[in-house]
Amino acid sequence: MHEQLFPDLRAENAHLALARASRDGMIGRLSRVDPEGAADAITKEYIEVTVADALADLSDPGAGDFFGRIDEGDDRWYIGRRHIEDDRHDPVVVDWRAPIAAPFYRATAVDPLGIAFRRRFTLDEGEITAYLDEHLDDPSECAVAGGIPDPVLAEIGAERSGEMREIVATIQREQDVVIRSALDQVLIGQGGPGTGKTAVALHRAAYLLFEYRGRLDRDGVLVVGPNRAFLDYIGNVLPSLGERSVRQTTVDEMCIPRVDVTGVDDVRAARWKGSSERLVELESAALAAIVPPPDDIRVPIGARTHVIARELFAEWLDTAKGGAIPVNERRERVRSLARREMLRRTGSDDSWAQASELKKAITKAWPTQKPVKLVDRLLPGPSGKRRVWTRADQLLVDEANSILNGSPFTYGHVIVDEAQDHSAVALRVIGRRSPSGSMTLVGDVAQSTTPAGQERWSDVLSGLAAGSSRDRGSVADLTIGYRVPAPILTVANRLLPLTGVDAIESISVRTAGDPPRVAPGRSRSTRPRGGGRTPRGEVAPQADRHRRSDRTARVGALRSARGRPRRCRPRPRSRRHRRAAVLPRGGEGARVRRCRRRAAARHPLRGLTRCDHAARRPPALRRHHPCRAAPRPRHRRRPAIDPLALTGPPSESA
Repeated sequence: MHEQLFPDLRAENAHLALARASRDGMIGRLSRVDPEGAADAITKEYIEVTVADALADLSDPGAGDFFGRIDEGDDRWYIGRRHIEDDRHDPVVVDWRAPIAAPFYRATAVDPLGIAFRRRFTLDEGEITAYLDEHLDDPSECAVAGGIPDPVLAEIGAERSGEMREIVATIQREQDVVIRSALDQVLIGQGGPGTGKTAVALHRAAYLLFEYRGRLDRDGVLVVGPNRAFLDYIGNVLPSLGERSVRQTTVDEMCIPRVDVTGVDDVRAARWKGSSERLVELESAALAAIVPPPDDIRVPIGARTHVIARELFAEWLDTAKGGAIPVNERRERVRSLARREMLRRTGSDDSWAQASELKKAITKAWPTQKPVKLVDRLLPGPSGKRRVWTRADQLLVDEANSILNGSPFTYGHVIVDEAQDHSAVALRVIGRRSPSGSMTLVGDVAQSTTPAGQERWSDVLSGLAAGSSRDRGSVADLTIGYRVPAPILTVANRLLPLTGVDAIESISVRTAGDPPRVAPGRSRSTRPRGGGRTPRGEVAPQADRHRRSDRTARVGALRSARGRPRRCRPRPRSRRHRRAAVLPRGGEGARVRRCRRRAAARHPLRGLTRCDHAARRPPALRRHHPCRAAPRPRHRRRPAIDPLALTGPPSESA
């Protein structure tokens, strides 16, 4: 039956066997390389490292497989995860990052990019079981070659695991454009949930390391994630693509020097500390500590005493302040000006060695500043040992260190996920890690829910460090969603005009799914029928979420005081996960119930953005049930916006 539906199946499996045998041959040839014949120790070490990396790369599962094929005239290319060649060094499988592989992802019947035929393979248990053919030179194939192919839809609908997987076999045209964009720019990938932003950013890192290997092996690539749990979730993607040298961290973990973070800012304080005004104030405070002496400076050298006027000394300070290097290093400019003046007056280079009074005056006027003390002076509240440091303070300390001493480490390219949730200070901290301005940021400003988060990508571009200027930045929109069903995404898109953010609507390829419906009160409609074990979640306003946990803690304390077991754990009868609207980030499940949407919409911290964010999460959900709590007494009611009632942009009365 298979041979009737897929007549080339036997030939394609034979080529798959050839590819795997060629991969084994490459491993054998590399294993026989003897580094002892190198000319020197450095060359020997280089050969050992290079061979070890290549062997690890070829030994990965699926390294010899391919997932696609393109025909260009008489040439035929098989596309896979690694470059595989035979004993004559002819390519058997082409690396997906090679330029010849780009038409596999981008070609359509309207714009075939020189290829006439494309085939996508389906593998099961190491064997090709099916394939989908697209004849791009046939006008009747426009519908097939312009939509989402069946193998891609099958991959999208597959069950998820606890880790993110690579998507090299299912990269779509708009995603490939972002992945293969030029290195020397600030590129922003804006897209709604399920558009593959994170996967695109990670595959872009793998592509850049392939295309600019020499430069990025030397300068390095940094991936900045929102939290450590998220980094654990994506941690296996780059190694599975053969890239193991990329550093993955959070913005908090890369801050230098470290302070003991024990406090948490409230919303107003977090917004104040994260605003761009603090960046200006921080540099101004560093320069304000540099003051000229109150009087002229008398410098005895030999039998003569040279007088340096206070005005001349202040002019030296102003000249040095205007430099672009770190503040503590600019003091050397003052020393150079003073040394030149002493040489002019005395005609001897030895005079500088005797000008101890002038050296003391320079050190006193331009002291070496410490970043922690600088931030401590800037922030309100108790100072010194009495200060309780917070996460926002740590970011200010890192920025102060960069202002005073320069960035402690830099990279050739920096990738930032969930960039919309970073404050202006955090963006500056991240931007300083790329002095060349080579960065990729992905996110969705419609899902910005942190106190000092971003609502416009133009603000993000202007907030990055010098060298990544706004005119070098561009925004690429990812508009196709692959996880959130269309009925749910349609409701979420209605909220976008109300949020006032820079984002466009997403469309979903998943047409199946139940439309959202309103359930009165605390509905139990999310309970799976028939004893099913489908995971489900509940998203509530932050205050409502904590109300239940606070009550549990009080009951537990009361039972403990009466000598009874605390029993603070929730009973196992409910598998519903209750979360704050700000918390869902990258999680997956089958159903979500969003409670008290009107209370969430009134939340002082981007309430409507939280509603939109909650409506789109988790990305693999299949049902969405907004719940309406019991009505408030008439005298306590406040106007609110009902997302399900929206059919277009709000009127003035709304």
